[in-house]
Amino acid sequence: MGQQWSGFEIATDTREAAVVVTATGEVDMVTAARLRQALDEAQHPAGLPTVLDLSRIEFFDSSGLEVLVDVHHRARLRVVASPAVRRPLGVTGLDRVLEVYDDLAAALAG
Repeated sequence: MGQQWSGFEIATDTREAAVVVTATGEVDMVTAARLRQALDEAQHPAGLPTVLDLSRIEFFDSSGLEVLVDVHHRARLRVVASPAVRRPLGVTGLDRVLEVYDDLAAALAG
C-alpha cells in the first residue's frame, strides 16, 4: 500500500521479521502527521518490530523528530536513516536513543 502527498510518499509492507514503513521525500510539519499515522497503523499485534526506512528522505525537520520520539516510547522502532535524517538525530542525541541503521538489511536483522 502506498500513498503520495506533495513531495512525500509512504508505503507499508509486512515482512516475516518486521513491518517496514518506507517514506520518500520530505518530512515537515505537513507530512509528519501522515508519517505518524502510517507508523500507528503499522503496529503489529504479534509484536513485530517496526522498521522505518527513511533512507530516501531529503529533508527532515523537528516535526519528524517529534514523531520518532513519540513512536519510540510506544513501539519497537528501528530507523534506517539518510544523511538528511542522521544530522538532526545526531545534533539532538536521538541517535544514541533510537536504533539507527545504515540500510534496510541491517535494520531487518536487528
